Amino acid sequence: MYEYQYLISWLLSFTISLYLLLKRPKTLSLKFLILFGFVTSLWEIASLMYRGAATASDAAYYFRIMILTSHIVLPLYLLTIINIREKRNPKIMLLICIPVIMQAFLIYREDYISSFRFALTEYGWTYRISELHPSLVVSSVIFLGYLMGITLAFVILIRKADFSFLKKKYQMLLFSFLLFQVFGIVLSNALIGFGLLNSAFFLGGLFKFLTFISIFCALTIKEKRIQLKPGDAQDFWEVYSSFLTFFYNSLISIDLGEGFFKFMNFVKNSGIEDHFSITKNRITLRENKDLDVFELIDRNLRFFSNEEIDQRVIDRYLRVLKIAEQDLDWKFDELVRRHKKFLRSSDLIYGLSEHKILEEETKDDSLKNLDDVEACLRIYKRILLSILSESPELTDRTQKIFSQYSISRDFEINNYGEVSICEAKSRALKSSRNEKVSKIIDELNDAISEVFGYVIKSNANIDILLMKLKHVLRLNKEKAEDLGIYPKLLGTLATKIPKSQIHKLYSDYLEELVEEKTRELKKAQEDLLRSQRLAAIGEAAAIVSHDIRNPLQAITYSLYLAKKELESFPNENLKEIVNVMEKQVEYINKIVSDLQYYAKPLKPSIRRTNLVKMIEEIISTVKIPETIRVEIDIEDIFTDFPTDPVLIKRALINLIMNAIQAMENGGLLRIRAHREGDYAFISIQDTGVGIPEENYEKIFQPLFTTKSKGQGLGLTVCKRIVEALHGSISFKSKVGKGTTFIIKLPLKVADQQIKVRSTIAK
Repeated sequence: MYEYQYLISWLLSFTISLYLLLKRPKTLSLKFLILFGFVTSLWEIASLMYRGAATASDAAYYFRIMILTSHIVLPLYLLTIINIREKRNPKIMLLICIPVIMQAFLIYREDYISSFRFALTEYGWTYRISELHPSLVVSSVIFLGYLMGITLAFVILIRKADFSFLKKKYQMLLFSFLLFQVFGIVLSNALIGFGLLNSAFFLGGLFKFLTFISIFCALTIKEKRIQLKPGDAQDFWEVYSSFLTFFYNSLISIDLGEGFFKFMNFVKNSGIEDHFSITKNRITLRENKDLDVFELIDRNLRFFSNEEIDQRVIDRYLRVLKIAEQDLDWKFDELVRRHKKFLRSSDLIYGLSEHKILEEETKDDSLKNLDDVEACLRIYKRILLSILSESPELTDRTQKIFSQYSISRDFEINNYGEVSICEAKSRALKSSRNEKVSKIIDELNDAISEVFGYVIKSNANIDILLMKLKHVLRLNKEKAEDLGIYPKLLGTLATKIPKSQIHKLYSDYLEELVEEKTRELKKAQEDLLRSQRLAAIGEAAAIVSHDIRNPLQAITYSLYLAKKELESFPNENLKEIVNVMEKQVEYINKIVSDLQYYAKPLKPSIRRTNLVKMIEEIISTVKIPETIRVEIDIEDIFTDFPTDPVLIKRALINLIMNAIQAMENGGLLRIRAHREGDYAFISIQDTGVGIPEENYEKIFQPLFTTKSKGQGLGLTVCKRIVEALHGSISFKSKVGKGTTFIIKLPLKVADQQIKVRSTIAK
């Protein structure tokens, strides 16, 4: 008989947990409750296997699993409770989990299992506590601690619950926990363990069954919805009360009250706790001289930006913004500017009648990371909001037009001119993958065209509406063009509405499209010519550097012999001539080296490099005037820096020599290297003449130089080297103040290359 109670209990706990999981729980509390349910299901299976085990050793094995899962469910239940109203606190959650980790360690000790004696009865395996080993005692104390913690947490929740139905939820959960978990499972197991109760009364499965029935009943307790106020309310406080009512009603769902605590958190955060009242029939916010509308909305928008709020609630906040726009006048612009990022990303800014901010903005990137279906729907939502913001009287007609199409009929449009696309998105996602976006575009183009057609027939100000449409299209241009919305939308409008304003908008778009394609073609042609020019320079550089290197080596050797000869027969005039020749040879050698680095393909060989010693070596070899002071600040990690030492040394030599040449009258050369996350940053800073702003875009171009003596390849070579190392180089400069070049190199890429090379070598 016991098999059935465990199977039924397992099936119920698993089903409820799966049901909640399919509801896609957003709160941490419900997620822990789902884990509680699934771990309880494991307990049911382990209990069933324990009772029907073939041998005593098998029974002991399943008994361990059964005990472990029964201990794990308690902290999960406690985590469920404490996360109902409190914000996520990792430290508290860790403290709750530490004892159960200790329990798991104790349960798998030999002296723990040796505390029990197992015997086979007609009801399956049963156990007796034969000895009280320390591991059993400590584990039991922790278990009792969890029971007390859960009970205390429920008591606190009941005391703090502001709604009667919440009290009912928590009272039911507390009562079921005490009755079934504490007095049922714990007490019966203890009595059986000490031989005071027959094993036939091992009713753990039944108690689990009753526990989950009570949890499900508590979850389904809902408060009655409060009727919304009429949509024609004009007073700010009435409109705000209407929004609060919608917010409140949206939280009536299957949960443990997390939404209602979020609602009260919103009320407290808004500073209206002492000015609003809630009854079974209405929510009212009373006007009070202590309440400042500007401050109230500022707080609300900050709350929405930082908290995870249902999009439907955000959509309904437009009514508050619209009435505040009338009351606050010029102050409202300050609110919009202060929160324009959130207002853009939530679409609310498109529903406001004033478009000053939209005119100032160049583009809206808030759709960038959305999937195509949602991005497409939100572009049309923004178009619709812009229409209704200017002509609220169009709401009824727009609702009728949109109700004629399968996707647009799920656009929720109300008398406040608010639009929600949550249901429309769900319907669109049911279409086949290839048809989703194209079907949305075709249907919504027809719907929008009908709305504009009605606007023209009603003698509304079509110019203003088209201007707003142009703003929406301009700001969302990048995403809309990716989805193919523009040509279809404007083409449909031009076809169905034979008005000059529509045709003008379409022709302007086509002209802009032609100009853009022309610019792209011109740029592609310039890039091709530049690449051909660079290729020719590269070929010439390779030939010249090769032909110069041989005679240069001969000259260098001859100068070396001349210096040796001068040591035997000193001649100051001749010695000075040799020194001048030696400096010119060094300069020619640098040109040849830069030509070679510019011309040849760079294949980095990454290995561990001591950057500190490399910098010291460069400083000792490069001739630095006495008027230049050098500061070096390099973090210790760069003594084991993954890079190509030959390439990075070439780049650093060029940057350091440039810095020295920029400080003819002396100054400070500062060399720094530090790590930020997965990147290394090396900077070369001088206090020299600086770079004029008009030269910023040319500075890395080959053969560009402002020096009287220079070939214009040094920075080009640096850029090639850094990019070959998967990094980037940038600079900051101010004329008369100096220049800083910054090399950014990825550490992970370099480390992976070293590991791959080590693996291949092995």
